[in-house]
Amino acid sequence: MFELVTDVIRNFYILSLVLGCIVSLLLFLSKTKTLACSLISIWILLFVTELTQVAFVMTDIMTYTSFISFDALYGLVFYFYVRFQVEAKKVSFEDVFHALPICASYLFSMTWEFCFGVVCALSYAIYIVYYLNTHRPILEIEVTNRHYDSYTWLVVMARFQLICWCLVFLLLSVNDIFSVPVSKLIALASYVPMSFWLFYLSYFNQIKPLYVQGNVNELSESIDSPQIHNSQCKSYEQIIRQLNSSMRSDKLFLNPQLSISELAKHINSTTAEVSCTLNTHLNMNFYDFVNRYRVDEAKLLLCKTQHKVLAVAFDAGFNSKSTFNKLFKSYTGLTPSQFRKEACGLFHDDSQGTGKSLNHLLVE
Repeated sequence: MFELVTDVIRNFYILSLVLGCIVSLLLFLSKTKTLACSLISIWILLFVTELTQVAFVMTDIMTYTSFISFDALYGLVFYFYVRFQVEAKKVSFEDVFHALPICASYLFSMTWEFCFGVVCALSYAIYIVYYLNTHRPILEIEVTNRHYDSYTWLVVMARFQLICWCLVFLLLSVNDIFSVPVSKLIALASYVPMSFWLFYLSYFNQIKPLYVQGNVNELSESIDSPQIHNSQCKSYEQIIRQLNSSMRSDKLFLNPQLSISELAKHINSTTAEVSCTLNTHLNMNFYDFVNRYRVDEAKLLLCKTQHKVLAVAFDAGFNSKSTFNKLFKSYTGLTPSQFRKEACGLFHDDSQGTGKSLNHLLVE
């Protein structure tokens, strides 16, 4: 029975490390090329390296005594990954002090046989959850749509990591209670929780790559843009006309992955100029501007078609039903279903003025 369980775990680890190599390679070759993307790639490489050693130990290719653990580094790397996702904050001299607990855990491990690396990683996991909670009010105010969803994903991943490290700590803490071979099985099985985390990360990287890889420049632009001075806005009336045309004529808002940098490139302007124009002269951020057009498009589709609400949401440029419902009600005071039943008659009469809710803001 013990050998069967060992074989199952070993094969699961081999599958996990192959998957990790593929995901890490994809992240390194990603077009995003953010620091956050590089950091999560490093995290995966560290885990794959350690998982390879585990597979060697389980196949008797190497001994457990020559095993090199990276437990102390996981928490630090993931912390910087989260921080660069949230703040786009550059590395400072103060960050050098993060090396102290890492060095201490390895020094203690040389003289005292205890899972200090796991303690270090667990401490960072707790701190990351706390860090995200303290930054939640700022992000709820300043960041909308995709970036708020990205923050929610970070919270889920941070809590997932916290649970994994708690399980690993419990497994290794009770390791000495049992005799060999159960003791060895518990030590080797401690990598199962984080392997599941790797599978979840890999899956999410396929369906929501921007959430995993980050887009630091765009996030910082959407947060810092209100601070741009008026002097940086060039020909704002022309920019407003171009923005209006890109939405009404070119319908760029139908692209659910539309970014402020892509919009700026489309109108041959800079991100700073577009951001400044939106915030200073239209008194809205990028996502408010785009989502108003998406809501107006959804109004037309709700009244002119019999498509289901989910289909309308996707056709209007939204990438999730929950976001669509929340924004639609915030702009209209009605849910999409209520709007279709109660307001479509009135809306048909005003259908000639598509996007009319923006007419008082946009310069024709």
